[in-house]
Amino acid sequence: MNKKISINQVEKLTGVSKRNIRFYEKEELLLPKRDSGNGYRVYDETDIWRIKVIKMLRMLDMPLEEIKQVLEEDKPLSEAVENQQAELERKAKELQAAIHFCEELKDVELDTLDVDGCLNNIERTDGEGFFKDWVEDYKRIVEANRNMDFTFVPDIAITNEREFTEALFQYANAENLNLVITKESMYPEFTIDGVEYTAERYYSHVRGIPVAVISCHRKDREIEGDGVDESRKTIQWFLHRWGWAVGIIIADALLLLPIFAIEGMWWEKLLIVVGLLSVEICMIYRQNLLHYNDKTKK
Repeated sequence: MNKKISINQVEKLTGVSKRNIRFYEKEELLLPKRDSGNGYRVYDETDIWRIKVIKMLRMLDMPLEEIKQVLEEDKPLSEAVENQQAELERKAKELQAAIHFCEELKDVELDTLDVDGCLNNIERTDGEGFFKDWVEDYKRIVEANRNMDFTFVPDIAITNEREFTEALFQYANAENLNLVITKESMYPEFTIDGVEYTAERYYSHVRGIPVAVISCHRKDREIEGDGVDESRKTIQWFLHRWGWAVGIIIADALLLLPIFAIEGMWWEKLLIVVGLLSVEICMIYRQNLLHYNDKTKK
């Protein structure tokens, strides 16, 4: 026969307050018996177990209605826990977005606060808020820095300073750009709408025929992007420019790992891997140098 336990003893045994115990009774999660002599509630070991189960599931923030279904065996514990896990993951994403939003607000003064913009940002935070925020920042950064570097293949050969200047003007006319040469040389300097650039000539080969490629770079290398966190600017611009290359190198490195599973010849295997990766890095860099072009017409 189960031992009868008073509510004061239950409180000590479970760490759950009497007030909460009575609340669980009201919600019919607990159905304790009553003493026939004085009418007071009395609890047994089964009630103690149920209270501890309720306490555990409440620590997972599981709704009382779902806990009740579990205790009454209307729903398997595994299903209820799986549902709660999904809900917690959703809330975690929302909280992460909120934390990020708080971080952005820390440097904002109340009198300069764009309340409408902030409200719009908060209202669109719906579990994918942080991801959406990241994507929107990425779009702003790419747009703001689309003229950081660009390349083009001129219609004429580049053998002297005059031909280099002529090639730059031809490109500017085709793209409808306001280009002004500030230094005429084989490493010319120029401005586009007041922004300073330098240029270099490289040669690529198409079916063995050398083809000139002009690579232009903005002098000011500071990454632009209004309203975007400085650390995020750096990360997103790096991923934009080199993320694909890093992915290729990592994938190739993983493919080469089985080589190390072969016994012996450690130095030879290491040299093979380093050599292959070095060649690939050089090819990626050259491809990026000669053909990267993130510039679009305005």
